Amino acid sequence: MSAYLIIEAHITDPQRFAAYARATPEVVARYGGHYLVMGGEQQSLEGEHAATRTVISCWPDRAAALAFWHSADYAAIKPLRAGTGSFRVLLADGMQTQALNDTATEGKAP
Repeated sequence: MSAYLIIEAHITDPQRFAAYARATPEVVARYGGHYLVMGGEQQSLEGEHAATRTVISCWPDRAAALAFWHSADYAAIKPLRAGTGSFRVLLADGMQTQALNDTATEGKAP
């Protein structure tokens, strides 16, 4: 099952952050990831959203995303983003093979 890294970034020092932004895509690709959302216009349609940018990368599976996140390659470039903003990172699994409404009937007799 594919997995996704979803990052909410509030960049406070874009000039310093640029070095991290240039270095990361090559490492992401090396570990099997690719970007689905990065840059471009983002528009809030409902609810309150802080002045953040959302970046979403797709991975073959959770193990590949975690291999990237915990790799020596990423550890070498992660300090480039230190002090450049605040970041929230979420790892989420892709689509389940079982429909969501099927979970309501699990374990119940027909």
